[in-house]
Amino acid sequence: MTWPTRLSLLPVLAVLAVLAACSTPYRPPVVVHDSATFPGIASIVAAAGTQPVDVLLVHGMCTHDTGWAERQIDRITGIVADHAPTLAATAAPGVEIVERTRRLAGGTVRFHALVWSPLTAGLKRQLDFDMTGTPTDCTAAGACKPKRAALNGYVKNNLLNDCLSDAGIYQGESHVAIRDAMVRTISQVLENDPAGEAPLVVVAESLGSKMVFDALSAMLESWQPQTRALGQQAARRLGLLFMTGNQLPILGLAEQRAIAPQEMRLPDALQRFLDLRRRQPNRRADTLQRLAVVAFTDPNDLLSYRLLPTRYTAPDVAVADVLVSNDRTWLGLIENPMTAHLDYLANPDVAALIACGHPRVTGCR
Repeated sequence: MTWPTRLSLLPVLAVLAVLAACSTPYRPPVVVHDSATFPGIASIVAAAGTQPVDVLLVHGMCTHDTGWAERQIDRITGIVADHAPTLAATAAPGVEIVERTRRLAGGTVRFHALVWSPLTAGLKRQLDFDMTGTPTDCTAAGACKPKRAALNGYVKNNLLNDCLSDAGIYQGESHVAIRDAMVRTISQVLENDPAGEAPLVVVAESLGSKMVFDALSAMLESWQPQTRALGQQAARRLGLLFMTGNQLPILGLAEQRAIAPQEMRLPDALQRFLDLRRRQPNRRADTLQRLAVVAFTDPNDLLSYRLLPTRYTAPDVAVADVLVSNDRTWLGLIENPMTAHLDYLANPDVAALIACGHPRVTGCR
C-alpha cells in the first residue's frame, strides 16, 4: 500500500474510531435491583376481558401539539398485535384532548392524550426576544441578536426558553390555575365512563407526572362532591402508572422550606397522592388495587431522577426503576441533552415495556 493510499484511509479510520467510541449502555434496558415486576397495557387489557381500558397520556415540559399525541398512541399500539383505529377528537378550554379507541391484544383501549402546552404558551412568548437568530450589530439600532455558539444556542432556545420555562410557570403564580385546568380536563375524561369501573393506566412525561398527581390530589380533597367523586373513581380505577423523565425530586424542592428540619419536610406530589388514595372509601378488592409505578430514566438525562422504591413501596404500591439509553453517548463524554429527556416513547425499548411489561407477555411484537 502506497503512502497516498494510506493517507486517504485516515479520514475513514477516524470516523470508524469515533463510531466505535459511541455507546448506548442501557440498550437493552436495565431493571434496577429491588424493583418489582410490572404488567404492561397488554396484560391489563387481557385481565379486563370485554371491559375497555382507559389510558391517559400526559406530556411533559416543552411545547407539544396533537401530533405528539398521535405518535405516542401509534408507538404503543404498534407493538401489540390486533390494533385497528377508531378516531374521535375533543377539546377542553386551555387543554386539548386527543382521543382514540383502538383494538389491542384482543380487547379495547381508549386513549386520552392531554395536550396542555396552550396553558403556558402565552407567557413563554415573553422570551422570544432571546431566541437565537442571525447575529446583528448590537451597537446599532434595531434588534440585538448576539452571536452564540451553535450548541449553546440550540440548548438555550430549546432546553431553557421552551422547556424549563414550563416548570417555572407551573411552580409559580400560575400553579393553581394550571392545576385547576388539569382537574377539569381529567374530570371530563372520567365522565365519559359513567359506570366508573374500567381499568385506568397513566403514562406521564417529566413535568406532566407532577401535574397529574397534583390534579388527582386536588380532586380527592375537593369540596365539590362531583369532583371529589371523580377523583375517588380515578384512585379506585388506577392500576398502572408509567413515568418517564421523572422530575419530582427537583420540582419538590420548590415546595420545601430550606430551614425546616427533616421530619417537617412535606411529601412529594406522588407520595401525597398515594397517601390520599389510601384514605378513600370503597377501594377495589381485585388485583388492580396494588398500584404498579414504573419510572424510566436515562442516566444522561440532566432533568430526570430515579424514583427509589424505598420511598414509595408499600403493601398497596409496587415500584420499579428502569434505566434506558435514549440516544448515543459520544466518546463517553456527552449525550444530546434534548433527546436524552424528550420523548422517551421514541425509544422502542420504553414503548415495548409500557405495552408489554416486565417480564414481557406473549402477543407482543
